[in-house]
Order: sequence, then structure tokens, then C-alpha cells
Amino acid sequence: VSAALQMSEALPEPVAPERSAATISAAESPAPPVIHRFAPPEPPPEDPFEVAPAPPAPVVPAAPEPAQVPRTGGRKAKYGFYLHVYADPPAVIYQVREVRKHFPDSPIYVMSDGGHDFSPLCEKEGCTFMLCPPANDRWHPWPFFRRLYDAAVSLNTEYVIMLEPDNTIHGPIKREPNADAGGLLVMGRSFGLGKYVEQMARERVPGFKWTKTSMSSGLCGGAYFRTDAILDALSDENMMKIDWNYLGDKGSKEIFSSDFAMQYAFAARGWRIAPWEESAQMDRKKDEPLTGLKDSAFRHYCSCYPGGKPTYNLKLQKGDSKLFRQSPYELTSGPFSSSVCQVCYNYTRYVTIWGSDKCTNKIPFYLSEKLLKRHHPDLTNKPCDLPWLCEPGKIRPKASNPDEPTAAPPDPNAVYMMTDDPVAVCPKGTKAVESVEQCKAACEKLGKKLAYEEDVYAENDPKGCIYRVPDRDVVFNAAEEGRENGNRLLICIEVKS
Repeated sequence: VSAALQMSEALPEPVAPERSAATISAAESPAPPVIHRFAPPEPPPEDPFEVAPAPPAPVVPAAPEPAQVPRTGGRKAKYGFYLHVYADPPAVIYQVREVRKHFPDSPIYVMSDGGHDFSPLCEKEGCTFMLCPPANDRWHPWPFFRRLYDAAVSLNTEYVIMLEPDNTIHGPIKREPNADAGGLLVMGRSFGLGKYVEQMARERVPGFKWTKTSMSSGLCGGAYFRTDAILDALSDENMMKIDWNYLGDKGSKEIFSSDFAMQYAFAARGWRIAPWEESAQMDRKKDEPLTGLKDSAFRHYCSCYPGGKPTYNLKLQKGDSKLFRQSPYELTSGPFSSSVCQVCYNYTRYVTIWGSDKCTNKIPFYLSEKLLKRHHPDLTNKPCDLPWLCEPGKIRPKASNPDEPTAAPPDPNAVYMMTDDPVAVCPKGTKAVESVEQCKAACEKLGKKLAYEEDVYAENDPKGCIYRVPDRDVVFNAAEEGRENGNRLLICIEVKS
């Protein structure tokens, strides 16, 4: 598989409701993100998934206050809950009430990614609510990380448990966390660019290894995170030490999805990740988890679950329509309909559209020209129709990207040769081809076909310019470390004596 992310038997990603993007009338400017913190609630109603008495929660008056830097001493509680939401009011209301029932002493922080305003719900149930501008942050680490970081600061608990609208809650935690982060088991999953990640991690944790066990932990709804790990790995400064353009170039766009990006971010700082038995993945069997235990506290559902995801089948109870308001952002039509866009983040455009950098990383990030060309080729010569990346209706100016390395041009007098047998490195008397441009020149001289104008990343192939025997073509493999492959021959440059 020629990709940074080698996956087998990966579980389906959470399916969120289709979203169109935000428009704001010319007569009004975007409202800044708002945060509401309210006192704990009255006892919740019955659980729609199990019949159990709801214990009353104490009412403690509390005035709203902005989140500050976390205390240096103790935390408020062992667990705090971060609900990452957009719409689905019945699901969100259910989750808040279930958390209140099973974890009455745990604070709750609800963040809406430009969707419904749940401040009335938090006023009644005693949670903190934050309305952020729409950013489709599930596919953009810069706002996603910042929002989880802000939640951790506000909650000030030992661990943060993240919930998404398709999670159900089934009781208290019986098996406490034993790592710095953990989630449901994703069998057979692994990630590429491990050497790059481990090298970064060892600056903080000497000898750190990003293990297969860590990679098999799905950091989606039902996952936990040690607050200390969040405040370190997801801080603006540390997450921006990662070369996200490099990861996105050598891998696939999935690296930018939230549960993949968090694996890279926590591992790059040397935090340990492990599967957690309290998080169960429900698949095609209604009462039998695919992974995790039957008595897990939290369940996550695939789209194949019989009858559909349970929380998406819930109906509003009487009186609950007053617990949320429609989004202040008009999300049904207009020039901002690209809010579902993937690989569409631009710091300057975010600030321009929403009036500030609230709810996103304060250090500017811009996608490389290489990634923009790969994922949005029409932006090269057509007026912009993706306002998250460029000014609508105008041709996007090409960025210079001075930090991107430039390869030396091919030597017109170079002599190329192809090995007779599979090898991992170029034999004595030759040297490796170092760029796609050199590989293309080699193809022209050897009469071979270059399959791609860009490099690929294949950890199970030799590094460099390789001839793929079954396909009868050539690619340039930019893997960190190559290895011998019986179906690959290596193209090398003869060294002049």
C-alpha cells in the first residue's frame, strides 16, 4: 500500500449529519464565540436506553466566568467531559443528562462547531457551553486541537473524556485509565512516518517508541486524555512543531482527520496511548461489541449497526425544544457552503471571515502549494469557490512557501542503471536517485514509464527510484526507510570514478 497510513480492518469513522456552511448577512458581522458556565441541574429524566433511577444532583450556584490557565495544584475532579457537537439536539441532551446521572461530580463542557446554541441546555443542566465558528474541525487539527485544549483548561480535571453525538453512556467507569490517552481498539491499524514522530518525541522522552499497541487505539468519541498530555501536546506551540504539510504530503488527507491527527500529536510529544476496555465498538451485532467489553461505560457505533446509531433515532422529549437555539450562523446556503470541506484550512481566511482567531490555533498555518494542487487543483487557474482558502471570485495567488526544500536539477550527463535483482539499497559503484525530477530523467534515458509526477510513500518498498515489476512502471518512493521487495528493482546513478 503506497500510503503513510497502513490500515487493515479499520473501523468506520463516525458519521456526522451532512453540514452546509455558514453565511452571515452583510448587515451584521460574525458574533464572537461565546462561553456560558452554569450551575448543576435538577435530576435528569429516565435513560432512553436503560431503565434506572436518576440520582439527584446538588444545585450549587455558580456565576459564569471565563476559562483561565489551569491551576498548578490539584484538579477539580478525576473526570471531566468534553462534548464535541454540531446539531442533533436529542442526542446532545441525552448525553448531558446521562453524564449527569452516572458522573454527578464531573464537570461538562459542550462545544458546538458552528452549529446549534446549547446554552439553554447548560443553563438547566449545569454545564459549560462554547459556541465556536464553523470550521469542520473534524478535518482540521488547528481549530480541533485548540478547542479540546480550551475545554481541558476550563474543566481542570485529571482526565478529559471526549464524547461525540453518536456515543451512548452505560454506567460508571470500572477500569481506570492506564495510559496518557486511550480509546476503542482498532484491530490491525498502524501509521506511517514513525521515525519522524519518534525523533520528535525523544526530545522530551528519550528512547520513546510509537508502538503498534498505541497505534491501534481509536481516539474518537469515548476516548480519554490525561489533561497534562492535552496541555502539552495540543498547545499551539507544540502542535505547530509538527510539519503537517510534510505529513499530509507523504501520507494521505486522513492524517488531518481528528482521530488520526491526535495520534501524531500525542506520540510526537512522547505521551503513551493504549486501547481502553471502557470504550466499546458496536458493529453488526446488536448486543455484542466488535471490540471492548459488553459492560463498557461508553459505546461507539458504526453506520452498519442494526437499526442505525441509537442516539440518532432519539426524538425530542416534551419541553426539550427550549433547550437549544438554531445556530446564529446561517448554515443552509450561500458562499460559505464549503464548511464541509476537507483540507481547507487557512489562518488568514479564518480570521477574515470570523473576525478573530478565537477557537483556533494562534500560530498561523497554511497548506503547502503541493497539497493545494493535489486536493484542490481547480484553484490554480479558476476563480476561488472555497472561501475557507481564498477570497471568493478571485484567482488565488500562489504562495512562495520558502521553507519547502527544492531538489537539485538532474545532471544531464548522469548515467542510470537498473538492478537485475531486488535490493534495498543501490549497489557499490552507484548512488541513489534523490528526487522525482532525477527519477523522471532516469525514465527518459532507460525508456521506462513514470507512473506519478509526485513521490509516493511506501514503507514496504526500497527508498528511491523504483521499477515496479508487475506494473511495468516507475515511481519515486520517499519513505523514511526502504526495504527490499521481491517485485521491485532499484534505479541508481553510476558514480564516476
